[in-house]
Amino acid sequence: MTFSQKIGLVSCVLLLVSLFLNWAWYPDIEKYFSAFFTENNYYGKPGKLLAFFAVTGIACYAYSKAWTQRLNLIFGALCIAYAIKTYLLFTSAYDGYVPVAQWGLYLMLAASIGHMIAAATSMAVIKRPVDMQPQPAQEKEPAV
Repeated sequence: MTFSQKIGLVSCVLLLVSLFLNWAWYPDIEKYFSAFFTENNYYGKPGKLLAFFAVTGIACYAYSKAWTQRLNLIFGALCIAYAIKTYLLFTSAYDGYVPVAQWGLYLMLAASIGHMIAAATSMAVIKRPVDMQPQPAQEKEPAV
């Protein structure tokens, strides 16, 4: 397992942890919102989709085949896009009230950025000089 895959696993686990923390404090209704709770479900439940991205990311990092790395790159890109959309949704002001962003929201954004970077760097191709590549075994000619 490469270093970038370990970073990806850690960021996916942190993404799962951030889903259970508070994301924003809304002073007008005096409630905390998280990934799975919003008042009257106004913002939906973004935790379901982010949990799917985190679990598939963990599976792709653990399995480590070429097609899983490509799939992980696609899911990482979708995860970062959805995380940015969710961050903007939870921190935008409304009716003169500005919600206070909490640590869980910042952790979710940082973990999804880490997941995307790790997914992109795990596909990196390492070029080796010609001298270091293994040579095919040469057959000996039979003695006459």
